[in-house]
Amino acid sequence: MAVPAINSVVESMQALAAQASGGIQSPAVNLNSALQEKSETRFSDVLLDSVKSLNEVRNQSSAMTEKFMLGAPDVSLNDVMVGMQKSSLALNLGVQVRNKLVSAYQEIMSMPV
Repeated sequence: MAVPAINSVVESMQALAAQASGGIQSPAVNLNSALQEKSETRFSDVLLDSVKSLNEVRNQSSAMTEKFMLGAPDVSLNDVMVGMQKSSLALNLGVQVRNKLVSAYQEIMSMPV
């Protein structure tokens, strides 16, 4: 790491330390605004991203299996088996999360108003 980069890291650490101790306010980082931006993620976006991730793992496993069957020299049987297990575990995790969500929804719906 270059000296100017180290100096900038040290300066930002000092600014954060000053903010934490209640000292002079520094314009380096505003943690509250960063936390507010992060907290505005929607549940539907997180759910959609996780489903896309599951699909991506499955597609990678299928592509690797197809390459192995076609005789590609850069794909070994070990890689194919590990990919298939990853895909299986990801699918099982997705099913379990879905089951928990459905169970929680049913429990909430059965509560008396």
